[in-house]
Amino acid sequence: MHSSFPKIIFSDHELALVEDEADIESFVYSLSEEQQQEAMLLLATGQYVNLQGESVKALTDIELANRVTEHLAQEGVCCLSKVTRLTPTQAFAMLAD
Repeated sequence: MHSSFPKIIFSDHELALVEDEADIESFVYSLSEEQQQEAMLLLATGQYVNLQGESVKALTDIELANRVTEHLAQEGVCCLSKVTRLTPTQAFAMLAD
């Protein structure tokens, strides 16, 4: 797997900013096999890969914004309604705050 961190890991209904392999393992542990097949990572380079490190279809900037703002809203962050598009760099910045 790609070794540079941080990364954003996505499953169907969750995402997390991961700082190391242990964070990835913790996230994946609670997923079913099917969910693990669908999970993907966003690398700091902007590339999307599956858990085996193979390239997968990227989220659009709108899809990325929706996933990140939904996650942050669940975490109690407010004032997200104006965020409609995010680049990978912006997504990392928002999740790191």
